[in-house]
Amino acid sequence: MAALHATRLFRSLTDAEFEAVLVRGRACGVRYEKGETVAEAESRRSDFLVLVSGRLQGVREHEDGSQDFVQLFVPGEVCGLDIVCSSSRKCPFRLQALDETDIVHIDYDGMFSSRTPNAGEQKLREGVTQTLATESLRRLHKIDVLYRRALRDRVSVYLRNLSILSGSKCVETNMDREQFAQYLGVNRSALSHELARMREDGLIDFKKGSFAILREL
Repeated sequence: MAALHATRLFRSLTDAEFEAVLVRGRACGVRYEKGETVAEAESRRSDFLVLVSGRLQGVREHEDGSQDFVQLFVPGEVCGLDIVCSSSRKCPFRLQALDETDIVHIDYDGMFSSRTPNAGEQKLREGVTQTLATESLRRLHKIDVLYRRALRDRVSVYLRNLSILSGSKCVETNMDREQFAQYLGVNRSALSHELARMREDGLIDFKKGSFAILREL
């Protein structure tokens, strides 16, 4: 409950308003095992998800059996709010649990089913707008990364954006090397080579998905 209430979507609601929203939205907590599918691609959704623990990834699969890593969701993030606000309500990729993952499903239409509009509903709509705006900015950041032609520039822009968002020179990608490479649109060996060169040049240090920015990127 505390983790849910702290999200950008709900944080402005009073305890009573928050609890009423969960009741109207028929909030339901579900635990998914590692590798389990949470939502199929092209499935029509009426609910959105809030991650409480674990990690969730969006993957786009191809006819030859290969797949592309599209997006990563970590605890505290809202997934699928943009989908249920769209006209089609179709999930554009398959959602899969990367770890043992706890998720709360909330029915979007149910949240706003109160017969008497109140201040809590207005605050909730503002939370929806802010959450969607944040998601839009995250996608713009990815476009900014992929726009760069040189791999070093892609890595630098990505880490710099993370640093700005977190307010720290030490950042977590929450991705393994293969996922990071797919996010940047390159192969894993090329990324590993470039990261090693950036470490040698004194720009960054890293251990798995943790990066320290040592000099201005």
